[in-house]
Amino acid sequence: MAFIVDGGGNVLAYAEALDVRDKDQRLFEANEFDFTNVPDTPGSLDNYIEDLTTKSTARINEKIRASANWREYLNYMGVGLTSGTIPAFVPNNIKSRKADFTDMCSYYTLKEYLLPKVADFGNPESPEVQKITYYENKFENLFTELTSMWDWYSQDGDATVEDNEKFIRFSRSRRTRGKSNVVRVR
Repeated sequence: MAFIVDGGGNVLAYAEALDVRDKDQRLFEANEFDFTNVPDTPGSLDNYIEDLTTKSTARINEKIRASANWREYLNYMGVGLTSGTIPAFVPNNIKSRKADFTDMCSYYTLKEYLLPKVADFGNPESPEVQKITYYENKFENLFTELTSMWDWYSQDGDATVEDNEKFIRFSRSRRTRGKSNVVRVR
């Protein structure tokens, strides 16, 4: 469980091929992925999976950047939007909960890129379609948790997350009896 980094120490991917394989070992043991007729055949299945984790990491970073929780965190830190631009999310500033990011990247890679290649979408009860739904739920739950508790991100980019950089957003799950929520039965 380690991030893939380039020579300059920049995070390229949150998960390695081994991490993705560990999440759904049977998928890879069934040997359902055939790369023999692909024009740009990757050197190996592991290289292909790591390319997909890099792609998944980029999508996760953009999802974080597009989330309302990111803007809320930036407001808390006093970083405003400049000329309508949302500041980028910097993966190198992740200082803790790295295993959660590895899991999240693995779930995203499986649900978006690997399982759709072998899924039978004509049959909603097929095991692959059910796995896509399962990994979608796992990803969304972890994404929501991480973007609600900013206790892992160092906004100033130093080695630690100081107390003034931690921001915990409590979920709003209280019930209300507002007029729009009242159902009248006749």
